[in-house]
Amino acid sequence: MLKFNRSRTPSKYIYYALYLYFSGLSLRKTSEHLLPFVKRNHVSVWKWIQRYRPKKILQMKRRKVQEFIVDETLLKVGSQYVWVWVAIEPLAKVILGIRISFERTMLCCRKIS
Repeated sequence: MLKFNRSRTPSKYIYYALYLYFSGLSLRKTSEHLLPFVKRNHVSVWKWIQRYRPKKILQMKRRKVQEFIVDETLLKVGSQYVWVWVAIEPLAKVILGIRISFERTMLCCRKIS
């Protein structure tokens, strides 16, 4: 008789997967991002979403953004300089988008909005 040992996924990885999925990643991409920690497929992530039923996240209405602020920061990564662009909604204080570029031009700024 074969004995099957079931390995449960620690809750911190489940919460991380839910965070990644609701941040905009697909089920498959979410499962790929979990690979360094635990090997789970996209069906497992889908089952976690069904089990934990985050109704508050799913029922949120999308708001129309009236205005936003774009800020950039120059970072030195190794021997190279990198620009980090962030779009923020000032009233709700929500990050709308983040972009990394190797140059500081208006085109990079417009891509995150």
